[in-house]
Amino acid sequence: MGADRGEIKTPKIERSGALKNRYCRGAKLTEHKFLRILSGYADGVPVKVLEPTTHVSGKTIRITYCALRINLPKAAQNKLAHFASAGLLLFDSEGVSATGRTMLAGIEKSRRFARYLKRHAPRLASSKDGQLFLIEKAVRIFCALDLRGVDVDEHLLAQIAEAFTALHPRDPLQKLADFIPGAKPHAHPELRLYEDYRRYLLKNPL
Repeated sequence: MGADRGEIKTPKIERSGALKNRYCRGAKLTEHKFLRILSGYADGVPVKVLEPTTHVSGKTIRITYCALRINLPKAAQNKLAHFASAGLLLFDSEGVSATGRTMLAGIEKSRRFARYLKRHAPRLASSKDGQLFLIEKAVRIFCALDLRGVDVDEHLLAQIAEAFTALHPRDPLQKLADFIPGAKPHAHPELRLYEDYRRYLLKNPL
């Protein structure tokens, strides 16, 4: 028999609500999976290594990594206190500052950065993409350092780039502090990058 006219029907629950992602507009990924990818990005985990642990396709991870990399300079400039003040040190109103370019040029010449590219971007598409990887690496370097006891001036970035070149390939980035007077290593640089980026995306989603 059909339902009585006076019967109150229970509204259907919108299942799409479960996919709501505060960190990425229109994403088909759940917040949990997105944050797993963000964590992998912050830890520098290659796509092929992260894929089997997240149950997300390598294509989706690669696209998300790319979006995070493209958005990182904007995030650093908008939140100058985040990412160990990388935005304040690398950028000015016109984009990458003159001193920032000096630092990036030093990083680019290093064998360590060449290995970084080989691991994460073996088929680099363009010089613009290369610039994004350089900025990403610079932000990672800042996140590995505690510079509160250091005079921040035009010489500091060149000094950091020189220290990066001198760093042994297998040494963690925190060892850079040994080459910079007054600097201290940050205990958890990957967590620092993850948390700062997560907080930024919470208010400024992709």
